[in-house]
Amino acid sequence: MTPVFALLAACATEGAGSAPLSPPGPPPAALVAPAWAAEGADVVAYWEGGSLSYTDVTTPMQSQLDQMLGEYLMGRYDAEYSAVQQAMDEKILENEAKQSGAVAVEDLLKKEVTDKVGAPTEAEIDEAYQALQRKLRGQSKEESRSILEQAVTQKKQGERYMQYVQELRTRYRATVQLPFPDVPRVDVSVDDDPSVGPADAQVTIVQFAEFQCPYCGKAREALDRVEQDYPGKVRLVFRDFPLDFHPRAIPAAVAANCAGKQDKYWPVHNAIMADQQALADADLLRIAKAAGVDINRWEECRKDSAMEAEVRNDMEDGRKAGVTGTPAFFINGIFINGAQPYEKFKAIIDAELQRKG
Repeated sequence: MTPVFALLAACATEGAGSAPLSPPGPPPAALVAPAWAAEGADVVAYWEGGSLSYTDVTTPMQSQLDQMLGEYLMGRYDAEYSAVQQAMDEKILENEAKQSGAVAVEDLLKKEVTDKVGAPTEAEIDEAYQALQRKLRGQSKEESRSILEQAVTQKKQGERYMQYVQELRTRYRATVQLPFPDVPRVDVSVDDDPSVGPADAQVTIVQFAEFQCPYCGKAREALDRVEQDYPGKVRLVFRDFPLDFHPRAIPAAVAANCAGKQDKYWPVHNAIMADQQALADADLLRIAKAAGVDINRWEECRKDSAMEAEVRNDMEDGRKAGVTGTPAFFINGIFINGAQPYEKFKAIIDAELQRKG
């Protein structure tokens, strides 16, 4: 049989098929390996008079390459973790169905989930109507009542299912012990930005975020649990990364940082995050007053151009680290992007604490 590579070479040769193949001879001069190839260098590009090594090309983009590899490894870990957890939950449900005398898992779930979810209340239907108005395309609440009732019921059943599964995991002492991947780490400075937790904590989480981004507000739920569950072990650092299309993000950042000059950063920070729709100057003033800030000093601070420059310095550090959106987190240098659930933080924190002994 003719080797495949010979067939490919023939197909690529001009005039093949009409003229007989020539006897093998020395390769054309253009195909002779140049002298630099024998040196074993990591050369990836060559031209007469010069060359480029792999290191020449990749060193300037190392942060980007590390981030890409980290995102791949984290994405794979997430998929594997979800698969392990789902398989574990299915086995626990099967066992629980047998123990409870249920004929099948479906019967168990009907008893523990479906039958325990009450009919939608009028308040729940109103809330669903407000949330789904765009999708309902102008239909009134009464015209879309059946759709709204179904949406509310499905939401409540989903919440009850997750609650029940968590109850079973606790009772069965279930845990996932999937090894955490060796993810590339990015060297990110904490600068002199606001933080909570000891400076010598085993785990440092640097967050790049802004006050007008709703996902940054959502991420606060997971971070609050981290503070609660890992006292003395985790330090949380907040660095500003206001996005260009959020015009009130920089004024809000400056307002919080100026409050920080009077040791009132976190009360103002938390108040702004709690109501991200209220970012007008009057709102920021109201928040500062409620936090007990000296308003005259605070107002003078807000006029200082150095305060906005500090915010933009945070942004530049974030860009160098590969941040493109908010929120973005670096857990001991391990990058995770977006408002991730608490379990994502817990998996990385636990792995870091174990690694550090």
